[in-house]
Parts: sequence; C-alpha cells; structure tokens
Amino acid sequence: MASIDIPGTKRAGLPVDFERLARDGDADLTPEERYALKTHGVCAQLQDHVFMIRVRVPGGLLQPDQARALADMARRRGRDWVHVTTRQNVELHWVADRSVPEVLAEVEELGLTTRSACGHTLRNVMCAEESGVGLDEPFDCLPDARAVSAAIVSRSRALNCVLPSRINLAFGGSPRCRHDALLNDGGFVSVVRDGQPGYEVWGGGSLGRSPHLSVLLHEFVPRRDVLSAAEAIVDVFVRHGDLDTPAKGRLKFVVERIGEERFHAEWSAAFDEARRRPHPEPLPVPVLGEAEHAAVLAAAHGWSAGVRPQRIPGRALVTIDVPMGDLRGRELEAIADLAERRGDGALHLSRDQDVVLRDVPVDEIELVRDALADHGLGILGDRPSPRIRACTGSAVCALGITTAPDAGVALLDSDGLRRHSSLRVHVSGCPNSCAQHQAADIGLAGTKVKIGGEVHDGYQVFVGADLDRREHGEVVGRVAAQDAVDAVDALVGVWEAVRHEDEAFGRTCRRVGIEAIAAHVAVLLERRWESGAADDDRELVAAAAGP
Repeated sequence: MASIDIPGTKRAGLPVDFERLARDGDADLTPEERYALKTHGVCAQLQDHVFMIRVRVPGGLLQPDQARALADMARRRGRDWVHVTTRQNVELHWVADRSVPEVLAEVEELGLTTRSACGHTLRNVMCAEESGVGLDEPFDCLPDARAVSAAIVSRSRALNCVLPSRINLAFGGSPRCRHDALLNDGGFVSVVRDGQPGYEVWGGGSLGRSPHLSVLLHEFVPRRDVLSAAEAIVDVFVRHGDLDTPAKGRLKFVVERIGEERFHAEWSAAFDEARRRPHPEPLPVPVLGEAEHAAVLAAAHGWSAGVRPQRIPGRALVTIDVPMGDLRGRELEAIADLAERRGDGALHLSRDQDVVLRDVPVDEIELVRDALADHGLGILGDRPSPRIRACTGSAVCALGITTAPDAGVALLDSDGLRRHSSLRVHVSGCPNSCAQHQAADIGLAGTKVKIGGEVHDGYQVFVGADLDRREHGEVVGRVAAQDAVDAVDALVGVWEAVRHEDEAFGRTCRRVGIEAIAAHVAVLLERRWESGAADDDRELVAAAAGP
C-alpha cells in the first residue's frame, strides 16, 4: 500500500478535482487525492474503481422523501444496498468512480450532504432517537444536536485542514446516552437544573486500539451555550492535537499527553472564549416533567424491546429490526411509507443500526407489524434474534481485515445468543472499533491471529465492559473466524453458570476474572483458542500481506 502524506495534503487545502474524476475515473488519483475525497464523504472500497459514499444524517433524522431518493440512488448507483451506520449516517456502496460527482449532486438536492462524513472531520453529531418523547429524556435535544452539526460543518473547508483526526459528538439524556457520552470525543447529556434545560459536557472519549473514556468537563451548560461548549472541544483539539502524526491524532491522546486536569482547564478557557462570540438563540423546547407512568403503561396491549412507551399515553416508539444495518431499496421505501402513514412523518435512524418510528398509535402496532412482514422485516424483539452490530468489514472497506457481516450472520445461529437475545455482540472488521466492540457484552475485532502457531483471519475477543463503572471491554482471547460462534457460545455458557441473579455479562466477567473466563474457553475450544491479547496484530497483518 502506497504511503500517504495526510498532513501535507491538509496543508495543501485538500484539493479535489471532481471534473477530472467524472471524466477520467480514479485510476490516476494519488493517495493524497483519495484522502481529500474522504473529507467529502467519498471513501475508496477494497475493490477497484468503486467508492462508498457516506451521507450525513445529523441526529439520525431522515425525511421520507430523502429516504426514498436514497433508495432510488442505491438501486441505480450502488447495487441496491443501503447501510445504516452506528453513527446514524447512511452509506451507499459500489458507486462507480465516474458517477461520484453526480451522486454527490443528487444528495445535495435532497437537502443532505456528504461533506465531512469521512476522514479527519466531524463525522456526525448523534442524538437519542427517543429525544423529546422517551420516558427518560428531559427535553428534546435534537434541535441542539442539529445546530451543532450545522455550525461545525459550515466551517469544514478550513476546519478539515487543521483537525488532527476525526471527531464524534453525541447528545441525549437516557442511561444509554450517558454511555455514549463516555465513548465519544464530545458527549452532551441532557439534564434540567432549577427548571432550566442544559447539558453535562464530557470530552476525550474514544475506543479502538487505545481506548479512553471521557472526562467530565462541566456539570451544567445551559442550552444557549451549547454551541460554545462544542466549539471549545474542537478548538482544544486543533490547538493541542498532533496534526503531524495521524496515528496519534485522536483527542484522547491529547488527554493522555497533557493530563485530565490540564485538559479540563484548556477546555474551560476555550469555552469562555467561545461564549464571547455571537451565536444564534436555540430553538425553544419544553422542559418535560415526570412521566405519568401508570397512564402511559396502561395504554397498550403489550410493551417490548421494540415497542416502547412514549410520554403521551397511547403513542409508541417502534423499532424496526435491521440486521447489521443493511437494507434493500424497497425495504427502505416501505419504512418511509410507514413513517408517513403510522408515525410522526420521519425515519429516526438508531445508534444500533435500526430504524425507529415515533408517535405510532398503539392500536396501529399490528398494522405496522403486518406491513413490515410483507417486506421481510419485523419489529425488534418479535423474534428471538440476537442483538448483533457489525460494520461492513473487508467485504468493501479498504481498512477491513475480516468480513464482519459474515461473522454477524453466523452469530445469528448462536445457541447461547438465542437463549439470551438481549446480549449485545458487536463485530468490527478491524481494531478501529467502528462497531464499538469494546462497549459490547461480547466484542469481536477483526485482525490476523496466531492460533497454534498458524496465522488466520480471526478476531480478538473482548469482554468485561461495564460502562456504569467506567470499564470498557478487554481482550480475553483470540480465535479464528470460523470458530467465532463456538467461542461466543462458550462465553455465554460460563456466564450462565457463574453469574449472580440478574448480573450483567460484563460485571460477571469482572467479578470472576477475565483470566478465569479465558481458561474455561481454552478448555472447551482446545487448540482453536489462544487466551490473552495477540503479541502485535499489526505485525501479523503486515506479514500476511506479504511484500
């Protein structure tokens, strides 16, 4: 693989010649030109002369007409494949090189953009899909999430040239959102203080090869200052990040290098500076009081993981199960129709690669269920299907080492996961943690592994995540790809045997000891398992690739 001067191409202004790409294709593009394309959401696939195009969906809010148009684009340009990401974006794959400029123009016509969706950019600003209607959400933070996204992306022409690496932000107020705040570069947890809506602000979180959980930067920032708080995170990153060493460019390395105390002080100074700049007033949102649980819960024939109560009695959040986030165009069109006929008129992309409909009348749930079944889809939890999250892996991603979706499909037949379908298994096709494998009950990170002296395509296996106790998953062992299901079943079995009543998977692993868990799996899998972390998976990958 040719070396690439990312700092140099940033300093050159990230030039992209879309006219040449449309005329001549990508055969003569330099590595630096390919990187510059990424800042426009255009990423090279593993295959020649085709690209993945990532469409930004701030806060995960997608209008039905936009969804239908993306479905049509996928059919015409991308092998009828729409992929929903863990950051609430949408990807089109297999787009021919000469078609890329036309596709970008079509996306812009929809009121969407691909700008800053890949590369060292603001990848997306996520938002709780139940914001403003869920029982745990104190107010609707979606307007703030979208305002932050718009404000920072508007600076992308200059900002993408100086950002040391990518940055991700997350908004929301539920317990799940508190976990997201720990895992992202910036986390904004919705809270209310003395009747005023605002946010706890967290910063410096990220997973991957060197995981680091966020630190608390401010206990309460009012909504009017949320743009300043987000800008301060970006400003500290630009001032103190390592632009010249991309492998050490993430914000977490700034925290590691200068320490949490100084990081907090630098952010506070940047926040004070940002507050002196003019910002628009936030859109008004009501502060929600305590939900009337008795009235809410009485207004349905039955609740489940996929049919959850909203604050308004008689209304439900319906989660459409999208295994591994993959949809055909006709499936996305069917969901868009349901959003208009049965929901609030929008598709809410979830952080688990599903699609959520809001404001569905509870007496229309069966109509939704029947309509989904006509297209081979269903409501989350209706079937005892395991909760698998997966990135696209090496099937199309140039960085992928293993085909994560294949592992995800195989795990759908896991006996252990069928017994415990609420367990979360996240499969990343490389160590970069696009599927956040270190936050799952069981995480798999694709790499080259050495088992019994032989090198295989395989996975590092992670357990022990307990974000309530600020603990991310750790490597328990490694396994060849063909043995991943057996390894997961062995892990589920030992958890069943030794857990205390209602004890979460990660907490059991921590209490018993990760080494003890590994010893049990080693006995069951014999010569198909190696306990502990690999010596250096990067060396194995390089050796397997050859000269």
